[in-house]
Amino acid sequence: MAAPGPALGLLDIDGTLTTPQQKITKEMDDFLQKVRQKIKIGEVGRLDFEEVQEQLGNDVHVWS
Repeated sequence: MAAPGPALGLLDIDGTLTTPQQKITKEMDDFLQKVRQKIKIGEVGRLDFEEVQEQLGNDVHVWS
């Protein structure tokens, strides 16, 4: 059963979306682009914004 209302997916980068301290693979990036069409996704973890951009690319946004 689908959850009511908007959904948010929170993901860890190192060891989940990428090999620790490495850039995201094209396959994972393609998958995340598809997921982003359906829900908002966010990163949780110890990385600062610049490190997130290094690993996930410049298509990363900050929401406050």
